[in-house]
Amino acid sequence: MDRTDRIPQDVDTLVREAAGAMPGYGGDFADLPRIARRQRRRRTAGTFAAAVAVLAVAGIGVTVDRGPDRTVSPPAATTSPDQPPTVAPGPAGAQRLMLDGANGTYQTFETSNTDTTLTDTTLSGATRVGEMTVDGTWRLITHEVADADGWDRFVGLADGRIVALGPDDTLPGVQREDGPDVEGLKINLVVTGPDGRVLQSRDVRKPGEPVALLSATERYAYLWRPAGLVEHDLATGAEQVRVTPGQLGVTGLFDGRIAAADLVGNRLVIVRQESPCVLFVFDVATGAELTGHDLAGNATCARIVGLRLSPDTSEIAVSYRDGDSLQVTVMNAADGVLSDSTGVDVSPDLKQEPAIAVSWVDERTLRGAAYGTGGGPTVLIPFTLTR
Repeated sequence: MDRTDRIPQDVDTLVREAAGAMPGYGGDFADLPRIARRQRRRRTAGTFAAAVAVLAVAGIGVTVDRGPDRTVSPPAATTSPDQPPTVAPGPAGAQRLMLDGANGTYQTFETSNTDTTLTDTTLSGATRVGEMTVDGTWRLITHEVADADGWDRFVGLADGRIVALGPDDTLPGVQREDGPDVEGLKINLVVTGPDGRVLQSRDVRKPGEPVALLSATERYAYLWRPAGLVEHDLATGAEQVRVTPGQLGVTGLFDGRIAAADLVGNRLVIVRQESPCVLFVFDVATGAELTGHDLAGNATCARIVGLRLSPDTSEIAVSYRDGDSLQVTVMNAADGVLSDSTGVDVSPDLKQEPAIAVSWVDERTLRGAAYGTGGGPTVLIPFTLTR
């Protein structure tokens, strides 16, 4: 690996000192069973124990961004002031880079006249969530969690809004019998504006049923329910099942049968737990399976942990586990041909991979960030893949 693709030594040392056990990828849809259990409980609380992996990125057309000044001063990090909610700048049509699952203290690079220092920002699904800019500045923007005890998942829209889903205990401190029909619990679908103000909040809970957010557009939120993938009209609350579990080839959606998924337009791509390196592409307008691609036929894949469809649905960014490393590659959605890839090496003493989020900036540029999902301080490692 070229030395220019490595993290500076002082940052590498800082990261290694913080390394420890870490929960799985924040966007892993095998997390659906956990969400279902959480929605049955009378309290919504959780602890996250993690630290950062030692990362180095290599591959064709890959760069690691560490700040304008490559000489980093000793990591005596400062705490950044609270940032007002804002819209992350980026080219028109660029997907927003939301740090789903980020919980803990995260460090980003701030450059002064002569030095680059690390700035601390605390993120949590229960308090405030994070977003990285995709215009090349790699700024970390925060958004306050609102109208729920926590956001299990949140999606950034191009118009600056955020669509999020999370539980809301309306009887805090009241002891109740736990179970799927527990009283005093809402599951709120929340829409906030670019200024952080709550524009809409709707209880989408059906007693006895779990629910999870997959994606959203300016008009619809797409929810996982036991009945299948449901299109939820943000204006009216009307719902329509678009694809059933049977059409997806699984017996259930909240038992870990779907390991990863993404939806853009009428294209849905999933990975089933039983075949962890095979992608299946569906047309949600008809429910028909269009094609399947086995990543293991072209890469040493142990399991796929994340998917991101390009805005025109022609390409799929695939994050997958390969031994002790986490890889990101670009696959053509029609024929499964792979493009250039990044390799993210995880320290062998870590048992689980870091989280990784990606965003299509345009048809040739993929940007992402690797991060631990709790604890810290953890250095956010951004990268760019140009095809």
